Amino acid sequence: MKILADCDGVLLDWEKAFHTWMSTRGHHQSGFDTYNINIMYEHIALDEAKRMVKEFNNSSWMLGLEPLRDAVEGVNTLLHYGHHLDVITSLSLDPYAKQARQINLEAVFGQGVISELTCLDTGGEKHEALAKYEGTGYWWIEDKPENCDVGLEFDLRPILIDHPHNQWYTNDKVIRVANWKELCGVIQGD
Repeated sequence: MKILADCDGVLLDWEKAFHTWMSTRGHHQSGFDTYNINIMYEHIALDEAKRMVKEFNNSSWMLGLEPLRDAVEGVNTLLHYGHHLDVITSLSLDPYAKQARQINLEAVFGQGVISELTCLDTGGEKHEALAKYEGTGYWWIEDKPENCDVGLEFDLRPILIDHPHNQWYTNDKVIRVANWKELCGVIQGD
């Protein structure tokens, strides 16, 4: 069965790399437990925060993001049981950023592990990308609650990877997991 997954905060640890990148530019994180960069870095305006995220996402840093928690083991488990992974990420529309993302995913998870990589604009919403899977009942793995809700609109089955920034969210139709071991248990128990 096909499984749909976001990338950053699900497969790869985007946040850790972004904070390191920001510190090399003299910015230090002051806020936690939030998804909003302008709140994490309180002296940065919203427009500037968006520009910095776009710059980071289009940089060579995309070649070296580390896996999130136990994602490698989890993805290998799913592959072992015959599942296929399509990745939908709001990274960038730049073709070189997509190429860097593909290289990074292959370096971390192996050649051919990702069946399809869809890159949307930085911070872009996922309605159109998920609409093509409408009614399939595929699992949809995310870290952003709003994107879990989009998955529900198309009759997908969202699984939310637990992060400090999504603790506020509760929805009985969305399964929350702490790690990929729990995630694999949910999918294999289906």
